[in-house]
Amino acid sequence: MTCVAEKTLSAAEALVAAELKRLKIAAGTKVERPRHREQGDLAFACFEAAKKSGKNPVELAKQIAGSLKPELGKEFSSCEAVNGFVNFFFSQELIAQAIAEALKQESAYGTGSGGKGKTAVIDYSSPNVGKPLHVGHIRSTILGAALKKLLEARGWKVVGSNYLGEAGTQVAMLLVGLRKYGAQNLSGEKALLDHYVRINKEVEGSEELQKQVRSVLEAMESGDKGVAAELTRLRELSMPALKKNYGLLGVSFDEILFDTDFSVPAKPLVEEAVKKGIAFKEKTGETVAKLEEHGLPNLVILRSNGTTLYSSRDLALAEWRWKTHEFDECIYVTGSDQNMHFRQVFKILELLGRPYADRLKHIGFGLISLPEGKFSTREGRIVLLEDLLSAAAEEAKNEILERKTQTEERTGEEYSEKEVEETARAVGVGATKFAFLRVGAEKNILFDLKRVVSFEGDTGAYAQYTLVRCFNILRKAGKTKPVFKGALAPEEQRLSRSLADYPLVVQGAAGSLAPHVVCDYLLRLCADFSSFYEACPVLKAESSEAVARRLALVKAASIVLENGLGLLGINTPKRM
Repeated sequence: MTCVAEKTLSAAEALVAAELKRLKIAAGTKVERPRHREQGDLAFACFEAAKKSGKNPVELAKQIAGSLKPELGKEFSSCEAVNGFVNFFFSQELIAQAIAEALKQESAYGTGSGGKGKTAVIDYSSPNVGKPLHVGHIRSTILGAALKKLLEARGWKVVGSNYLGEAGTQVAMLLVGLRKYGAQNLSGEKALLDHYVRINKEVEGSEELQKQVRSVLEAMESGDKGVAAELTRLRELSMPALKKNYGLLGVSFDEILFDTDFSVPAKPLVEEAVKKGIAFKEKTGETVAKLEEHGLPNLVILRSNGTTLYSSRDLALAEWRWKTHEFDECIYVTGSDQNMHFRQVFKILELLGRPYADRLKHIGFGLISLPEGKFSTREGRIVLLEDLLSAAAEEAKNEILERKTQTEERTGEEYSEKEVEETARAVGVGATKFAFLRVGAEKNILFDLKRVVSFEGDTGAYAQYTLVRCFNILRKAGKTKPVFKGALAPEEQRLSRSLADYPLVVQGAAGSLAPHVVCDYLLRLCADFSSFYEACPVLKAESSEAVARRLALVKAASIVLENGLGLLGINTPKRM
């Protein structure tokens, strides 16, 4: 499915390409969405073309715009040159077509077929078994889930993959703790966390316990049945809490993998690296990948005792995913502190001659910290995800109860206790997810609960409330049919342009793997709707034609807001 906005983007690029060809300038012809509305609906930056042709970009933009004006089709009302850019403005005819598309396609509006026939694997969440999901995990979890929805909206087949860690030192330490303190009657992630914090403190000062941890690690690698049974028990203790938290977030996966399953297949890859001269054995016994000659630090891929590490297991994981899914892209969503790790792993696979090496991508997001410092499971300085979502729901409930009486008096409809609870949960979780997704992946976040669940300013709750406002208008309109027809007031024009822009927003966000682009767009759309709502009465408009036209805008706005929030994994109650 190719929407009218995407066709228009292609038309603009074709116009620019033809003009550059006429001017004998070999340069890129990519047309993009401007950052600010005043700069047009689409824009072409002339700087590359100007540099290649030895011209001034401002003068070149004027020349291109002047030549294109007579060539503009029905998609554009005008184009103009501003500071080295050629800006294109949608025509009223195109905007009307876009609104008609939204009303007809509803949940399919904004989707596309650019990824048809392609497969992506997205690795996200991936916590350690035996450790609770806390606020530090939320970013990978909801960012990966949003990327999955974005790519699916563009026609990709997407495999959501959760790669759980249990082969490392931390899990081995916890198994030693379970042996020492007992696992009887142990339940819940908080109890496991207590065990982990306790054994950490003891291991630091005990050579005997450190020896036991190393022994457990080696037993994991060799497939020792006793340790395998302990790991199975640890999974049984961990998985219910993980599933509960994922349920609260509305996040799911297509496959759940455990890193212990990749210890054995990792070793032949290490041997292959040695045979091909990509890795060597240190005198101390470790196997090290030679990466310094490629501008990267060398990387240990096998311990001196023959046990694997994250690095070697990640090699085997990539190999398994390629053989299983034959992906076009495999995207890892982790903290930016692993940026170098993945550069090293990807380089090793490239040196091994793997055909999929250039299809691997890593999105490293900034870290989340508390006002008192970085999260530390070892020291117990964390905020459990379940506690965060409960607090967010409670904050939302307080806001709802403050408005409940006033809302009931205005609408004449009562809210049951059950509806208040369900609404609070949807708003609280939605506000939390929006607050994290709105920040560009590369940026750090200082976690502040009050700010995250605030109902003031640019928040997810504001977007949800705007959508509910649309629902209320449409409910009151009854069977009045929305028809987008007639002359537009300035606020109607602005809102309709925003609605027409939505498919291009989704296309751009998916292409750049940036869900925050959707968040920013939704907030602008809400602001445009608010201006429209204040200036343009809908049900009490001056004519039946104006009522029908404005209802069409409200309906289209509800479709876009619901679709956009859905891409972020955010549900909206019918009433707030």
